[in-house]
This record gives sequence, structure tokens and C-alpha cells, in this order.
Amino acid sequence: MKPDRHDRRMFLKAISAGAAGSLLAASASPNAVAAGGPNTLNAASEYLFTDGIAYLNTGTLGPCRRETIEASMKAWEGLESYPVKYYGRNGAEELAEKTRITAARFLGCDVSEIVITNSTTSGMNAVAQGMRLKAGDRIIVTDQEHGGGLLGWEYFAKYYGVAIDKLVIPRGENKAEAILDRTRKLIQKNTKLISASHVFSSTGLRMPIAEISALARSKGILCVVDGAQSVGAIKVNVKELGCHAYATSGHKWLMGPKGTGILYIAKDAQSIIRPIQFEESYNTYSDGNGVVNLACILGLGTAIEYLESVGIEKVEAHDLSLRNRLYDKLKNVRNLTIVSPPAGPLASPMLACLLPDAIKNTTVVQTLLNKHKISIRPTHKEFGFNGIRFCTHIFNTENEVDNAAEVLIKELSA
Repeated sequence: MKPDRHDRRMFLKAISAGAAGSLLAASASPNAVAAGGPNTLNAASEYLFTDGIAYLNTGTLGPCRRETIEASMKAWEGLESYPVKYYGRNGAEELAEKTRITAARFLGCDVSEIVITNSTTSGMNAVAQGMRLKAGDRIIVTDQEHGGGLLGWEYFAKYYGVAIDKLVIPRGENKAEAILDRTRKLIQKNTKLISASHVFSSTGLRMPIAEISALARSKGILCVVDGAQSVGAIKVNVKELGCHAYATSGHKWLMGPKGTGILYIAKDAQSIIRPIQFEESYNTYSDGNGVVNLACILGLGTAIEYLESVGIEKVEAHDLSLRNRLYDKLKNVRNLTIVSPPAGPLASPMLACLLPDAIKNTTVVQTLLNKHKISIRPTHKEFGFNGIRFCTHIFNTENEVDNAAEVLIKELSA
């Protein structure tokens, strides 16, 4: 049964209106910006935050804006009104490809190099599986990789005899050249790739990916990047970075629906990286992918369009300004040691701090949330330090940052 053309046009119109119309008007409106207070780009009222909460936790899960939720819900309702009407390639593909095109534009590459996934982890695993590594091959990974970006490599080490060489990045290593020297020394004859996070989830260090990619290319090896903590927070142009593959999530700094992600595979690496799910094509709907979450994928497109309308350079400047403000307020606090880089090229909108062993990071996090309605997170246990982590994004304000610093200082001195 062919879909009624009028119904289809109406559905497309509804999705387009939800995805672009209201959010573009809001983002362009001076009142929408001003509503958040001084030095904020986006009013907190555009989100569904619990009343009074200061959300400094985007690096864990980012909040969807109301327009993103509405776009997804409209799509979901339309799909469920007659489930098979947009099934597979029967209209759904056209809708899904709009998000794929938007993602490619946002990352500065061709749509033929972009696939839609459900997370950074699924993208990293697809790259690992698609490389067909074998015994004797070596890969370089940093000692600060998140488990989601590391598991694929560990799998091949465990079952296929691949060797993993750890690139140690000591806390306080804030010089790009020192990081490059360490990387260079680890490269061996059988090294096939370097895998590194663009921004470490442990310390917020922004890795010199362009330089690492250039080094990898000069040695005839691949550079694969875990971009979970970067896309949406800082400008990411994959062509300028020069990497061969780049995976990211929709559910963090892009503020898209949970269960969405993006994977870039450069054209010159597509003959080497061949994940089974993308063997047929990079289209969102294919025999390799099966049925996908179309409603959330459309919502992801909406989220990206919003950041485009504001300008990622403006977003990055705002995020870093707040992060640097927080850095300055906490850098000389007793019982607290900042382990993130100072303001500069290796800084990101994430700030991590080390606590004394006698003060549990989970206790501090719960106290800030329960007593002061400030949401942050403890650092990951696998990174081996007792710390807390702040993330500043587009909806945060100077007042929130100042209050968080003041409250934390009081709690640590109590």
C-alpha cells in the first residue's frame, strides 16, 4: 500500500515545523537569549529541569530542549498513527537522511562519510569490528579512555591476539608537544592505529587530535577518535582534524535524544574500516541496520540545527568562559586540586578536581545535589582518583557557576 502523498506531505511539514521553525525563531530572538540572564545563550526555561536545579552535568547526560522533545514526539505520534506507512524505505529513509545531512554539515564532511548510530560506544565498536584486526597487530590507546571507547580494542586483544600499547598521560601534562612525543615513542612496525578521546572524560583535557592525526598519517596508520565529550561543546571539523574515524553521542553536548549517535569514517579509510552493519550502505535504513529509532533520529537533527543556529564558535566561547571562571574561583581552595588544564588550547568546558582521600567524592556530589540543588558527578572510578567533575554548557550562567563555587568551598571547609 503506497502512502497517501497528501498525508506524507502533511507529516513532513509537521516534522519540519517542529524541528526547525520554532527553535530557529527562539534562537534568533534577543529575548530568548536574554531570558537566561547575563552571559548565557539559552534560557533554562527551554528545558524541563526540576525547579531550582543548577545542571552542571552535561558530560554525563545532556538535556533535550523542548523543541527537540516536541519534534521527536510529533514524529513518534505520526509513525504510530499507522506504523507501516513510513516503515523502512517507504518515507522514513527520506526523513532520517535529513538528520544525516545535518550531521555531516555540522562536522564539516560529506554525507557519504556519516552514519547514524545509537551512541559513541556503538560507533567505536563498529570501527573496531570493521577493521578486522589480527594477532600481531598493535594499537595505541591512552590510559584515560572511557570504557565505551576502549572495550572494542580490549575485545580484539582478548580474542584475537591484538596488542594494546598504553599512552600514559600524567595528570598535569598540559603540553601538546609532550603528548606527541609520548605517542611517537610508542609507534612500532606493526602499529595499525592510534585511538584517543578528543576530550578526556576524566580530566577534561583536550587532546591535540590534529597533530596526532598528522603523526599517524605520516606513519601510514589510522587515527580513531572518541568524541563523546567534544561535539556540541567545542567546534569539531573532522576534515581539519584529519582523523580517519570519529564517533560521538547525541545524548551529551549535542543535547539530543538518548540513544542517538554519529560516526564519521573518512573516504580514504572506508576500504579499511568496514563494519558489517554499514557494508550495504551508510544510509540510516539498510539491511545491515534494520529498524531504527526514527523519532529520536529526527530529534537529533533538531538538536543539531539549534546549535547551528546559535553558532558552535559562540557556544564554545560561552562554555569555556564559564569553565575558566570556575577554574579561577577554585584554583586556590584548600582540600581541592584542579586536575584539568588551565585556560588555553588544551582546555575544554569540563573541569575536574581532586579531593583528599578522607572526603569521598560521592558524598560531595550527593550533598551538592540534595542540599543545594547543584548537579555534578564524581569522576569515573577506573581513572584512579577521588574527584568531582563540572560541565558548563549553553544554558548555564555565571550566577550558577559562582554559586557552585561558593557552596563547594563552604562544604569542604565545614
